[in-house]
Amino acid sequence: MILEAFESVVIPELTNDFKTNIENLFTSNHKQAIYRHVQRVATTNSEIAEKFHLNKEVCIQAAYCHDIAGIINENHMLQYARDYNMPLDVAEEKYPFLLHQRFSALLAMDMFKINDERILSAIAYHSTLKSNPSQYDMALFVADKLSWDQDGAPPYLQIIQSEIDKSLYHASLAYIEFVLNHNMILYPHHWLVEAYEWLKMYRCDGFN
Repeated sequence: MILEAFESVVIPELTNDFKTNIENLFTSNHKQAIYRHVQRVATTNSEIAEKFHLNKEVCIQAAYCHDIAGIINENHMLQYARDYNMPLDVAEEKYPFLLHQRFSALLAMDMFKINDERILSAIAYHSTLKSNPSQYDMALFVADKLSWDQDGAPPYLQIIQSEIDKSLYHASLAYIEFVLNHNMILYPHHWLVEAYEWLKMYRCDGFN
């Protein structure tokens, strides 16, 4: 199991209940704040699933798993990535907490035996998105941003809420444009840049 490589992480005994296992993983590692965020994202992503006729269970499982790597120290993730020759973006080397999206997908496969590509892709790109994203990728991306883990309402809340009434494409592009224009990204991951360029091109081709 991948988590066994991280000595500081507590690995709870698994039960037959998925949500209980997620809760136990966070609480055993004193990450209750992340767990509360995960619950909010699951609720938001469930609502998005209903709005856009997506598979609700897929959206809920992706939401519950999207931050499970938050129990791992970010520098330990970076060292693990280097040890196993994982390709690294400059943004991940500068700000290794960005690796949590990729590690969360790995843990979802390894710990919870999730192999649904809709779930794994949504988890792996929930912070940055990617070029040509699926509806499930964008759903979790937007749900995560609407349910952010800081105090108060996010500064982009109104614009995303307005754009999501049009489509997930509109909402995703609105968020990326806002954070780039307001210098809210410490260092843009190449996946975010590619997502932005793809969404702009897609807008020109059809979702105006």
